[in-house]
Amino acid sequence: MKDTDKKEKTLDPDDWDEFQALLHRVCDDVVDYLKTVGDRPVWSELPEDSKKLFTEDLPTSGSRYADVYNEVKKHILPYPTNNIHPRFWSWVGGTGTPSQVIADMIISAMNSGSLGLDETASTHVELQLLDWLKTLMDYPSNASGLLVSGGSMANLVGLAVARTHAADYDVRKTGVDVQENSRLIYYSSTETHSCIRKAIELLGLGSESLRLVPVLDDYTINIELLKEAISNDKKNGNQPACIIANVGTVNTGAIDPLMKLSEIAKKENMWLHTDGAFGAITKLSKESKHLVEGMEFSDSIAFDLHKWMYIQYDCGCTLIRGGAPHKETFSVIPPYIKKFERGLASGPLNFSEYGVQLSRSFKALRAWMALRIEGSDKFGDLVQQNINQAKYLTNLIEENQNLELLSPTSLNIVNFRFVNENIDNKRLNDFNAELLMRLHESGDHAPSSALLNSIFSIRVAITNHRSRLQDFRELIEDVIKIGNKLLNENNKQ
Repeated sequence: MKDTDKKEKTLDPDDWDEFQALLHRVCDDVVDYLKTVGDRPVWSELPEDSKKLFTEDLPTSGSRYADVYNEVKKHILPYPTNNIHPRFWSWVGGTGTPSQVIADMIISAMNSGSLGLDETASTHVELQLLDWLKTLMDYPSNASGLLVSGGSMANLVGLAVARTHAADYDVRKTGVDVQENSRLIYYSSTETHSCIRKAIELLGLGSESLRLVPVLDDYTINIELLKEAISNDKKNGNQPACIIANVGTVNTGAIDPLMKLSEIAKKENMWLHTDGAFGAITKLSKESKHLVEGMEFSDSIAFDLHKWMYIQYDCGCTLIRGGAPHKETFSVIPPYIKKFERGLASGPLNFSEYGVQLSRSFKALRAWMALRIEGSDKFGDLVQQNINQAKYLTNLIEENQNLELLSPTSLNIVNFRFVNENIDNKRLNDFNAELLMRLHESGDHAPSSALLNSIFSIRVAITNHRSRLQDFRELIEDVIKIGNKLLNENNKQ
C-alpha cells in the first residue's frame, strides 16, 4: 500500500463550518451566562441526574461536538463554585472579567508553551506584564519575576530563593543538612496560610524549621515575641533565615507591621518574604495603599492576580529583588532547551530557570488584556470599593444587637456571628455553623467561615467587583431572619 493511500487521522473537526457555528452558539450562551449571573442562586446542589454523568465509563469512541456541549450546558455549566456571583464571599475568590473570556479563547487557540526562550509574542507579553506588576507594587525595575499557578506556588518560589540565599553551603547539591550545618529557621505568625508550612516541608527544611509566632488582638504578629524567638534560636545554634510577613491574613485580612519587620530582617541579615496573596493588591488603591507601606522593601513578594485583581483562574506571581538569587535557585539548562542567537529558540530568557515548570500556559494574556482594556486605576478603584463595602458591612453588624463583630475589619474581610441571650456559649458555634449552611442552601449568599480563638465566625471576604451595598444589607437581613427561625426551632425542642 502506498503512503498516499492511507487514511491519516486528525483531531481537527471534519466540518469546520459546523464547528464555527457551534462556537458562535457557545459564545452566545457564555455571554447570557455572565449577563444573568446575579439572577441565579449563588449556590445550587448538583442533582443526581448530573452526578450520573460522572459515573459513566471511559468513552472509547467519540461523540458529536454539539452533543458533548449539550451535556456540558445541562450538567456542568449550571453548577459552578460560582465565585463570579455578586453575593459570593467565600474563602478569597476572585470573580474574573468578561474581557478575559476573549483572552481564554485566544490562549486555547494559540496553545503556546510560554517557555520564554521561544522568540514569540507570548514571551514578550509576559515580560511586559511582569514589568507592569513591578510598577504597581513599587518594586525595583531590575527585580526578577515569574507567573505561577497561584499563591501556594508563588510562596514556594520565594521561600526557595530565601533558602538558597541563607544557606552558607551548596544546598542544591547536598540537600538540606542539619547534621553538619545550622538549621535554617523561618518565622511567621500563627495566622499564616497553611501553604507556608507545605512549602517549608517540600523544600526539605522540615516543619521544625517553621516558627509560628503568636499574634496580638488585631491578629498581627507579636513583634516582641518574634524578636525573642530569633534570639533564642541564635543561642541554640540555629540560623534565623527568613521572616514571612502576612499582608492580608486568610482569616481576618490582618496586615503585619511591614516597616518593623523590614528593620528586623535588615538588622539580623535575614530574608524578608511577603505573602500578599490578596492583600498585596491593596497597592493599587490610591486611598489605601498606605496600609501596605513597606512591602516594597521585601526581598520577595507572592501575590495572586486571580484574587483581588479579578483575573480569571489561575494566575499568581512571585517578584524577587535582584535576579541573581532567583536564577541561582532554579537554573538547570539541559541541551534540549538550549538558547540560540536566531530562530525560534532565541527568546530573551528561559522561564524554567526561575521556577519549577518548563511547560506553562499563556496565562499572562488574561491580565495583560484586562489591564489594557480597564487600566490600572480602575482596578484600584474597585479594590477601594470592596474596602468601603467591608466598612459598610461592619457598621451594619455593629448596629444590630443580635450580631457580634469578632475581629477588627482591617481590610476587606469581615468576621461576625449571631448571638442571643437564649443561646449559651457552648451552643453558639454549632448554632452559627447551622446558620451558615442554611444561608448557602437558600442560594442567596455565600460567605465562608473562620475559627477565631475557638469561636466560629461567619466570614465575608470581599474580592468581588459585582457586589453592591444592597447585597450586604440583604445578607444581614437574611442572617437575622434565619437566626430567629433557628431560635424558634430550638425553643420548641
